[in-house]
Amino acid sequence: MDEKTLLSKEYSITLQMFGDAFKDFQKKFAYPKNILMTLAFGFIGASYIPPLIKDPSNSICVMIIIVCVFLIAGIWLNTLMIRKNLMNSIEGIQGDKYIACLFENGMSISTVEISSESKENTDEALTEDAVPEKDEEDDFFADKEEENVPAGTVKTVIDFVNDDVKILEKKDYYIIYLVKRMFYVVPKNIFSADEIKILTDSFRKAKFIEERK
Repeated sequence: MDEKTLLSKEYSITLQMFGDAFKDFQKKFAYPKNILMTLAFGFIGASYIPPLIKDPSNSICVMIIIVCVFLIAGIWLNTLMIRKNLMNSIEGIQGDKYIACLFENGMSISTVEISSESKENTDEALTEDAVPEKDEEDDFFADKEEENVPAGTVKTVIDFVNDDVKILEKKDYYIIYLVKRMFYVVPKNIFSADEIKILTDSFRKAKFIEERK
């Protein structure tokens, strides 16, 4: 990205922060779908309760209600297991270093000192099940890799104009979500107050920030 660098910071992420960020990510993007499916299966199951009350021997009603209960439980258990498996898989990457660079119309996030084992484990954990389905008008896109990147460095370039990005601003960090692809956590404590203002203003200008809590 041939633009003047506005900010450039190196950082690492604690396991606790990553876990909190992924939970926030799921609340924003996975929970709404889970809630809709829960309501749908709950409505179906509940509709068979009156017939069952009238005829307690109606095995079909019993079976449908049980299936709905198991489906609802499975929906939420799957979300919990995704988070648990991800946390187990990233225990070895707490020492990895990242570099976040902000430009006028985009940013880059470089992962340096990353082991092949930790990358493989994280990629396995971040399957499509960990991110919500997109609308029909949304498309997949691959991370853009820049040339002349040092060996062992993984660099993702985010274009504020063309890429499908959503950013959640939290008290202690930003969650940068490349839709249906990957998400990154950028802690706020690496920036000064003035730098946080520059970063936040850039995100707001791009209309990416969705909430702050």
